[in-house]
Amino acid sequence: MNWAGRFRAALADFTSVPRPLDGVPPFVWHGSVRTSEIAEQAARYGDGFFVNNMFAPMEHYARSVALYRRRFTHHGDGAPEDGAVGAGSGIWVHANSQEAVREYRP
Repeated sequence: MNWAGRFRAALADFTSVPRPLDGVPPFVWHGSVRTSEIAEQAARYGDGFFVNNMFAPMEHYARSVALYRRRFTHHGDGAPEDGAVGAGSGIWVHANSQEAVREYRP
């Protein structure tokens, strides 16, 4: 592939590897902490939506997941429950909570 654009160096005889198996692209996760635009993007492409629930109330993430599932169906990718949703958060474990807080915080 050859490509030239405005915001990065041109590509000359570029090939990406590994190539999709049997012409099927790999499954992609779109991750979001705060913005609903990522939920829309994941739904538009029929990809998975991963929420990293670290900074906001759970209601925020519930709204993001609900938006993703509505838009997943809107874009013709399947029923709302067919949209792949993942969630995660950070955790710091120590012998007791006081040591964990002392070591984790700046």
